[in-house]
Amino acid sequence: MILGIEGVSCVGKTTLAAQLSTHLNRPAVIPCYYHASPDPTLLPAPEPFTAEHQLANIAQFLDVEDLRLARARQALAEGRDVILDRTVDTLLAHAHAVGRMNGFDCDDQARRLVTSRPVAMPDLTIVLTADPDVLARRARLRKGMPTIFYDRHFSDHFNAYLAHPLAPAVALLDAAGSLDDLTARALDHVHRHQAAQHRPNPALGPHPLKEAS
Repeated sequence: MILGIEGVSCVGKTTLAAQLSTHLNRPAVIPCYYHASPDPTLLPAPEPFTAEHQLANIAQFLDVEDLRLARARQALAEGRDVILDRTVDTLLAHAHAVGRMNGFDCDDQARRLVTSRPVAMPDLTIVLTADPDVLARRARLRKGMPTIFYDRHFSDHFNAYLAHPLAPAVALLDAAGSLDDLTARALDHVHRHQAAQHRPNPALGPHPLKEAS
């Protein structure tokens, strides 16, 4: 399967991905766009002020998505699971958030741009949320973290988009509490989703019924 881990910066995506990797089938953990980029210094600034600028930024990130997709395909061909640290829904959530904060709306154009190219689409996405004050405290410990990434309004708009993502199945998890508890809750969603994919649909005979968790 392809499992996506989503949420704003500092919410614990990379930590959860590492924890889940020990429970899945030799998974390839595909890093976020920043760490997957051959040269992160060439990535665009996080806060564009026009729709045109934002759409150009998405096109640039989709070039990095090509690299992530190649890694995901290779892992699947080897019979391994895939964990995506951020998914293409991140690009659309970001566009939605900065648009609302800067007075423009390019949501439909951004969606068409993303869906016009092959991408690594998760079977299930775990969306992590956390108290904005907690995120701000964590962000201050990260040198060079752009302030927009822990702005309360940005988080609100980002998470609002993730209520209607491209991903076909989504589980929303509060990241508060222990890492072991969060991992157990995430695995519960993974196992229930996997079971749903193997549950027969009487209307279709032996074919599996694909349904959201």
